[in-house]
Amino acid sequence: MDKLKKLIKILLVFMCIFFTYKYFNDNQKIAKLIYNINYNKILILITLAITMVFLYAYLMLSILRKLYDINISTNKWLLIYFNSQFFNSIPLLGIFYRANQLKKYNLNYDKFFGIYIMINWFWLFLCLFFFGIESIFVFDTVSFFNGNITIILLSLSLIFFSLPLIFAKAVKFLMKKDFFKKKLFFIRLEKLIDLFLSALKNKNFLKNLLVIFLGIHIIEFFIITQLVTSINNSVTFDQSYLLFMGNTIIDTFNVIPQNLIVSEIGMGILTDKMNYDFEFGIIIKLYLRFIVFFSSVFLAILYNIIYLLFNKKKFFNV
Repeated sequence: MDKLKKLIKILLVFMCIFFTYKYFNDNQKIAKLIYNINYNKILILITLAITMVFLYAYLMLSILRKLYDINISTNKWLLIYFNSQFFNSIPLLGIFYRANQLKKYNLNYDKFFGIYIMINWFWLFLCLFFFGIESIFVFDTVSFFNGNITIILLSLSLIFFSLPLIFAKAVKFLMKKDFFKKKLFFIRLEKLIDLFLSALKNKNFLKNLLVIFLGIHIIEFFIITQLVTSINNSVTFDQSYLLFMGNTIIDTFNVIPQNLIVSEIGMGILTDKMNYDFEFGIIIKLYLRFIVFFSSVFLAILYNIIYLLFNKKKFFNV
């Protein structure tokens, strides 16, 4: 079954790559859009992206220290994180590199991937909740399936927050049975649930998570809005916000590694529904990927140079 799942994912990746090549090869609108982009804002976008990468790094560090009591210096962690961001140019390589490095600090693979599941859960809940609140001030008439978008987003945030807790209670109940106690899958699942529950009880961690989330949320908003207007300056504020919201929600659900191509298609469909070209959405996502990738590579190279120089002089305590 696992081999079949891997085969399906590989086939999906190749199909998406073929679709992208075929689409780009036959479509001249992409080239025109790229040529007409206003690159005057690129330094601002890169600066914002670098700040965002730093915040993501500190979010992970907060989890490692406050939930797992892992004793790792900030300098060493930033080196691992920035290098993994660079390796992310090859799907999954960055994550496996990070997991392998953290294993040296007694963080096993189960706990490591548990962190990512937990972050996605918190992230989706917080994104939907804040989008629900923000939509009150941004949208006047936007509806979704004839329903009030604010009520829908807030309801979804509550559902996504509650589902894992209901699931956790069900698993805890099953683990009282001898049959389930002996199953490795349920043992690992219970450990993951314990991680979620301990995170919810850790007020210090929740405070840090909320502060860092707000920082990333605001920066991502500025990146998307500035990036969108640099491609097409006729896009209104509420349309830019809708694109920001769509990009965030699409990327939260990872179908394949880094949602490669899937996010591009999703953004293309969104812009098409907004009466813009399908290609407009693709360019938004490609440009965003380029900005984040360039910022990550720049940080990785710069930090490695600084780390080596300071390490020789013993300024860093690794």
